[in-house]
Amino acid sequence: MFKKPIFFLLTTLLFLNSIFCFGKSNYDFQNDSISDTKLNELKINIKHVISQHQNLKVGIALLNEEGNVWLEVLGNSDQEIAEKDNENSMFRIASLSKMFVALSILKLQEEGKLTLEDEVKSIVPEVKFENQWEEEHPVRIIHLLEHTTGWDEIHLVEMVHNQHPPISLKDALEFHPHSRTSRWIPGTRMAYCNSGYAVAAYIVEKVIGLKYEDYVKESIFKPLMMNHSTFFNDKIFQKWGAETYNWEMKEIAYKNELFRPSSALNSSIVDISQILRLLLNRGSLDSVQFLKSESIDRMEIPYNSSGSDIGLELGYGLGNQTSFHNNFTYHGHSGAMDGGLSELAYLPEEKIGHVILMNANNGTAMQEISTLIRDFETADLHLGPNHKAKYQGETHIKDGYYLAINPRNQDRFYQDLIFNIEKVEVHEDHLTMAWILPGGKSTYYPVSPTEYTYGNSGKIGLVQDSDPLEGKVLYTERFVFKPISGFRVFGQISILVIWVILMVLGAFIAVLSLILFLRNRAKYANLLKISILPTCTSLSIFLMFFIPRMNIEGADLLFSTPSYLSIGVLFCSILFVLGSLTSAIILFLSKRFPQSRWVTWPIIALTCFHFMVSIFLITQKVIPLITWS
Repeated sequence: MFKKPIFFLLTTLLFLNSIFCFGKSNYDFQNDSISDTKLNELKINIKHVISQHQNLKVGIALLNEEGNVWLEVLGNSDQEIAEKDNENSMFRIASLSKMFVALSILKLQEEGKLTLEDEVKSIVPEVKFENQWEEEHPVRIIHLLEHTTGWDEIHLVEMVHNQHPPISLKDALEFHPHSRTSRWIPGTRMAYCNSGYAVAAYIVEKVIGLKYEDYVKESIFKPLMMNHSTFFNDKIFQKWGAETYNWEMKEIAYKNELFRPSSALNSSIVDISQILRLLLNRGSLDSVQFLKSESIDRMEIPYNSSGSDIGLELGYGLGNQTSFHNNFTYHGHSGAMDGGLSELAYLPEEKIGHVILMNANNGTAMQEISTLIRDFETADLHLGPNHKAKYQGETHIKDGYYLAINPRNQDRFYQDLIFNIEKVEVHEDHLTMAWILPGGKSTYYPVSPTEYTYGNSGKIGLVQDSDPLEGKVLYTERFVFKPISGFRVFGQISILVIWVILMVLGAFIAVLSLILFLRNRAKYANLLKISILPTCTSLSIFLMFFIPRMNIEGADLLFSTPSYLSIGVLFCSILFVLGSLTSAIILFLSKRFPQSRWVTWPIIALTCFHFMVSIFLITQKVIPLITWS
């Protein structure tokens, strides 16, 4: 006889609890787990993370296919909570913006106005880019969206561009087209590139006859009831936008991104959760079919690379990439910029996911919160059966060392030649890949002579095939690896270590020779002559690499134009080459060396190493180091 009153009391308490926890919301909270002990524990742990960072605000949405499990904007407990600090607070979502470009292209494809296979030059011939294989392998829309154009990442001068008022997309693409050069045949390797999505958005403008931002507003924001989303620092953002901070939690001013479609969207946790709902419900939202389920499927799997052609299931699809947690394969996208971090991630088969929006470039806090949420989401889940039978025969992949050959930034490839190397070990029933320096290992299981699944995910994450330029390679979720010899690997590392040791030893000898010279100029003049210049050369290369990594206020702006800082770095790079060459000439012309071989041979060796390194850096186009080019 007490069942009905007790039921009424529990229902009332749950209702009051939801109001207390979330305030007003645009949606009903349809999942009873909001009162679950594990969810409350998750909230406590996340609030603890946020409390460690002054001025940090975080929007969080946990969803399943029915609706919200938890949606809230949290702030540091020490800060005063303003009226706008609710679910309508707007955050800078950075590269998560790319998902809207992909949705726009897919929507236009469904309407028959373009296809993913359309050639870029046939639609927007005015957009400048270079592709030496264009006649037989043209750049297509699909290459733009899957980052397989082969273009370099945008250059520093493009990254720091911040014109007021913001310029048009057409003008943005004309500003600095030099980065858009295909380094390999389009469609063969993936390398993340922001300018590709800007070109794809410009194609939307050209096909529709509207500004990209206007098209997204009419075709995506309005139908999905996204009322707190904008690409600009306009009135709505000025009213609802959260304060923005950099990685040091220093407040920063609003920055207009050059390529707005790639990284400039501002949105609220409520609005972005609508996109997550759309993905979880396979293109449907509130009984309205916004996109076909086939289009959502197409977003989630990379089709356009040599690796995906032969079975690779993991990687970057259409504004949608894979990641792992506890062997579960998440799909979604993330974003990072000074002023904001974002993450949208979901499990399609389990139909659960989350959104995290943050008002600062605080990677530590984002990683901790993301891990807490993913642990919560996967805690009670069980991996489905792996339908791919393990292969028992001989495999084609061999032990050895493999170098990544698809750099995102070509000007940093010289570093990859030494450090972006993986060691592959083939065992009886699996293989492992690990960085050459100490760290974790990735495990793969064979399902054919050339295909391997990643861990226990059941997804093919490693395949072997031939690259048209490099021959036999391994394709993984992010990288393309070519085999290199162990002799080369350890030879490079040994040269680097010996070079550093010689620079330290050379500096010690130079200081010692200066002291001796001041005591007896005639006796130690020759020692000073051959030792001081190699040490000055060492100092120039140190400054060349150290100055760009100094925490200098406004450094990016200074390096993107000819300034005292950027010209200083250029000067150091030239001095290194001149110093290396002059040191070698002085040694060659010297008729008399110091009697002690403990002094002579380190200086000779250091001079030779400087000369070899300068040739290497010139061939890699690192020197002369012109940061504003």
